[in-house]
Amino acid sequence: MSADKNRSPASPKSVARRPDGRLDLWVCSRCGYVYDGSKGEPLSHTPPETPFETLPDSWRCPHCTSEKEFFFN
Repeated sequence: MSADKNRSPASPKSVARRPDGRLDLWVCSRCGYVYDGSKGEPLSHTPPETPFETLPDSWRCPHCTSEKEFFFN
């Protein structure tokens, strides 16, 4: 078997985490919306580079209005 066949795809850590280890991608368990902290959220006027953890408790999913507690990473 060649070395290429033994390689796994890029780990989620490399694409979904910031250099400081915080997660960038959070998924709404009700509708599947993905919050990407590197992009922010234009509908809620959340600027790019805003980590999910720093969003106010009143923040809601822009697609289905679920609370933050319904998001997972």
